[in-house]
Amino acid sequence: MLFLLKPITVDAVVEDYVSMGAFKITYYCSCEDCSGHWGTQTSTGGCCKQGRTVAVDPDVIAYGTKILIDDNVYIAEDCGSRVVGDHIDIYVDDHELVEKLGVKHKKIWLIR
Repeated sequence: MLFLLKPITVDAVVEDYVSMGAFKITYYCSCEDCSGHWGTQTSTGGCCKQGRTVAVDPDVIAYGTKILIDDNVYIAEDCGSRVVGDHIDIYVDDHELVEKLGVKHKKIWLIR
């Protein structure tokens, strides 16, 4: 099944996707600078995986929610002290990639 997503107003529904508008997107890894003593352990008890794990503010996006960002589906499995409000932190495997990717603002979609 093919879903065509068009930018529309915040909270609009397209098929099984709900637009949450633009979020601040940052990146983190398992190093001490990014994750402290937690390493690859998520706040939900799992293990971080590149291409799957994102940290969210659980008051904004519930744990376990599937999130579409730039045609990639992630799962809200973690949180962080600096991830507050409309902010998502995407897990990557190494710190060089964290620095290379920097900070962005992107539209995100929740998958129902």
